[in-house]
Amino acid sequence: MQPEAVELVALALAALVLVLAFAPVGASRRALLAKGGAGVAGTAAVVAAPAFDIALLVMLALALLHAAIEGRRSFAARLRLPVLAVALLALAAVFARVEGPDVLHRFAAVGFAAGLAAALGLLPYIHTFEPEEQVTSSPVAWLGFVGPAVATVVVADAQGLLTADAGAVFSAVLLGLGLLNMAWGSIATWLTENDAAAWRYSFIADWGLVLSGFGITLADGQRASLIVLFAIVLGRLPLYITSRNAVRDKVKTERPINLLVAAALAGSAPFAGFSARVLLLRGATQLYWPLALVLAAGMLLWLPGSLRLGRSLGVPRGRQAVAVAIVLAISVAVGLYPLPLLTVARM
Repeated sequence: MQPEAVELVALALAALVLVLAFAPVGASRRALLAKGGAGVAGTAAVVAAPAFDIALLVMLALALLHAAIEGRRSFAARLRLPVLAVALLALAAVFARVEGPDVLHRFAAVGFAAGLAAALGLLPYIHTFEPEEQVTSSPVAWLGFVGPAVATVVVADAQGLLTADAGAVFSAVLLGLGLLNMAWGSIATWLTENDAAAWRYSFIADWGLVLSGFGITLADGQRASLIVLFAIVLGRLPLYITSRNAVRDKVKTERPINLLVAAALAGSAPFAGFSARVLLLRGATQLYWPLALVLAAGMLLWLPGSLRLGRSLGVPRGRQAVAVAIVLAISVAVGLYPLPLLTVARM
C-alpha cells in the first residue's frame, strides 16, 4: 500500500467526521454517515488491493454504488465515465505488461493518464453536473472525497508498470492535463453563472495543480501534490458543503470571514495552498525553468474565482462558523509546518 494513499484515506475519514459534526441545517446525519462511510470503506479497499487489477474491480464496484444513490442524473449518466475510466486503465495495464514495440508502452502511458482523468471527471472527460444535486451523488464526491486516494494508487501503480521511456511520456501527459485543467477550472470558476458550478470548477482547478505535481517527478512535485490533495479533502470539500445553503439561497457577503476563506481557497500565505505552490514552482524550476513561469501565471488565475467563492459562503453562524474556523486553522497549521504531512511522501 502506498503510504500517501493511506494518509489520504485517513484525511477523508477526518473530513467525514467534520462534516457530520457540523452538518448544514436540514442535512440528514444518518444518510451522510451511511454514504460517506461507504465511500471511505470503498476507497480504503482500493488502497488495500494487493494488485492493480483488483483495485480496478473495487473501483468499478464503488462507482456502481455511487451511481445507485438517488439523484437528479440518471444511473447511466453517472456510470458512463467510471466504466470508461476502468476500461482505459485496464487496457493500459495490458499494453504495459505485454512484450512488444515501444509504441505499445507509450499507448499504455496515454491510457493511464486518460483513465485517471475520466475516473476523476477532469478535462477532457468532465462529468455532467446538476447544481441542485445532493453532494453525495454529485461529481464533487469523486473530485473531493474518493478521488484523492484513488488517484494516488493509479499514479503509483502506473509508474511501477511502465518502462522508463513510457514513464516519461506518462509524466508529460499528466503535466499537460494539469496545465489544461488548471487554466480551464480557474477561468470557469470566475465566469460561470452558477455559484454551485463555480465550486465544482474550483475542484477541477485544484486537480490541475495535483496532476502538474504528479507530472513533475521530482520530490518537490510529489510533495506539492500531497499538500494540494490535503487542501482538497480537509479544506475545499468542507467549505463547499458549508456553502450549500448560502449558494441555494443566493446569499453573498463580503465580510472578513469571506476574505479569509477566499485567501485559503486561492492558496495565499499562510494557508496550506501557499506551501504547495512554493514546492511546485521549485520543482518546476529544477525540471525546466520556463515551466515555472507558466505555472506561476496559471496560479494567478485562482484569485478572481476564489473571491467569488468566498462571497458565496455567506455569513456562517453557529456550528457552521465553528466548522469554517477549524478548517482555516488546520490549513494555517499545515501551511506553516507541513513536515508532519510530508513525512509519508516518498523522497
